[in-house]
Amino acid sequence: MSRKILNLLWLAKSEYPAGSSLIPHKHDYYQIYYVVSGEGDFIVGNESVKMGKGMYLFTRPNDIHGISNTRDVDGKPLRMLEVKYVVFDTKLEEGLNQIPIVCKGTDNIEEMLELVFKEGIDTLPWYLEIATHTFIATLYYMIRFQSIEVSSNPQKSKVVEQIKENIQENYKNEISLDHLAKFVGHSKNYICKTFKENTGMTINLYLNKVRIDKAAELLVNTDFDIAEISSDVGYNNIYHFIKTFKKIVGTSPGNFRKSELSGKALVSSKVSAIATIPTQQARNDV
Repeated sequence: MSRKILNLLWLAKSEYPAGSSLIPHKHDYYQIYYVVSGEGDFIVGNESVKMGKGMYLFTRPNDIHGISNTRDVDGKPLRMLEVKYVVFDTKLEEGLNQIPIVCKGTDNIEEMLELVFKEGIDTLPWYLEIATHTFIATLYYMIRFQSIEVSSNPQKSKVVEQIKENIQENYKNEISLDHLAKFVGHSKNYICKTFKENTGMTINLYLNKVRIDKAAELLVNTDFDIAEISSDVGYNNIYHFIKTFKKIVGTSPGNFRKSELSGKALVSSKVSAIATIPTQQARNDV
């Protein structure tokens, strides 16, 4: 038997109706989200990037990622081809580590992912072998075209970096546009326009996301009550905190804590998988 290169863990075509979200999270395997329609604001660490048709998110083990919002485009919701997998080949891993987390796809990459998914759906003889080797070839295409990078924040301006750093350091306090404009030495209109152009989100949304990300960490890693956490991350009104948390994360702080501590699924209830194929349940010898 030839040396094992990787295992496909899970294949899915997922659909996210407008306004859906995916809680920021990480895991110990690789995952690809390839966008085939619609649009979404994807969370990459502490950044956010707008992704649409023909783009894909390439996450490595322990990369924090999620989705803050989704939108329909031309009447179509965000639909994606998703693959979860583990890699055993060191040389392949070295190549994968060169792929940017946010990439521009190609027609052949999308076609090959569709073939992998079709094999998983049809489960005809040798489907797992064909799916696995087709997917390996797809990864090598991704490595070949890794230079076609779509930066999550191209040509970051000094102003945007200064604003982010100030928010990261002072999110527990009241932060106004007047304060930020004075801090960077530009007008409010200028900083709002520059920040939106470079990050795809408003300053206020970025501030709330930083606060909610910190709150999510406290919900999982401490036994502080929700009122304490609300105050600790900069919200003076607990009801505003709960409303904002639910808008960004897709569920309430209390439900989030229960779900995380019980190990339940991380997706919003609005999100549905059109089809899910846990390929390795059928065979483990490839």
